[in-house]
Amino acid sequence: MTQNLFLFGPLILNVLGLYLKPSPKKITDRMNFIFQLFFQLFIIAESYHYLITMTMRLYNWNLPSSIGLLLVSLLLIYLPYTIVFFGNSQNKFLQLIIVLFLFEMVAMGGLSLVTYGTILYFNPHVSVLINSGFMGAITFLVLLLFLMHYWNYDLPKMRLSKNTNKWILLIIIIISLWFIFWNAFAGGNNLFVSFFKFNFSGISFKLQSILSGLEAGIAEELLFRYAFLTILLVVFRNSRFQIFYGAIISSLCFGALHLGNVAAGQSLANTINQVVFAFGMGLLMCGIYLYTDLFYLPVLFHTLLDTLVFSVSGELMSGKVTMVDNIMTLIETLIFVVLALALLISVYNRRNSYSFY
Repeated sequence: MTQNLFLFGPLILNVLGLYLKPSPKKITDRMNFIFQLFFQLFIIAESYHYLITMTMRLYNWNLPSSIGLLLVSLLLIYLPYTIVFFGNSQNKFLQLIIVLFLFEMVAMGGLSLVTYGTILYFNPHVSVLINSGFMGAITFLVLLLFLMHYWNYDLPKMRLSKNTNKWILLIIIIISLWFIFWNAFAGGNNLFVSFFKFNFSGISFKLQSILSGLEAGIAEELLFRYAFLTILLVVFRNSRFQIFYGAIISSLCFGALHLGNVAAGQSLANTINQVVFAFGMGLLMCGIYLYTDLFYLPVLFHTLLDTLVFSVSGELMSGKVTMVDNIMTLIETLIFVVLALALLISVYNRRNSYSFY
């Protein structure tokens, strides 16, 4: 402990959190509020990290009961922080920033600070749960559902709309599943043959790939197809084209999110293709959700798509982008947009009491 006294520095600064005021007036109170707003996200995880570091010679953190307690506590660890700083936010634009902020800080790997360099970092089960982002996605799920309820929004819809045409639903499922498998396993010597010939030889299912696919399907759908879309529909509630504005803006934000893959080492050309593709896919997922009222459908499609791709080619796109790749991306995106608009127009007609088709 004498060799690691510097670890107590952040904990001492954390005492300033006791002086937080809900509506700070003085400049010093405002500075402390802003400081704690960003600082607490790290100090909460770091405090847990210090606890494990200082006690791992005295306590067996690899016990199944200890790991279970760790995982449960990680689900709830940011709830007080979320309530104190964001619970009273009523501005819709600020709410969008808040959910994006929590997504970036919690779902995208913030929990790795808890176990990094500790004995749990070398535990294969804990390591894969946290490093895959899966644990962060589940923690984000808890925070987001609680926060949206706190802001008086409805929870995600899980019951099939009575106005959903069963044949159209079946077509949506078939097309989505076909595309997911074609995107991951397309084979053959030409484009036409690849539409119905799949090559499964390169697949390698690993727990990391499966959990990473679940992380993307859960966290990203919660952020863009639930939180963003729900808030934007309220923002445009007085507009005639409410659902179109909400779906398009949330999908543009979903596409823009993938620009961050450049920082992870992905080439700019591959990233641009991914951004365009993500916009079209996001718009289709919005259409499916709004048409069916089944939030778990886009979650399942997104999870399956990413899991299969990660199992075949990894989490980042690689290789040189050709003109054929660009054309295929544009064609795929155009198909997604057409299907999405057909579903959104159907929802629009349904909500405006026009004849349903």
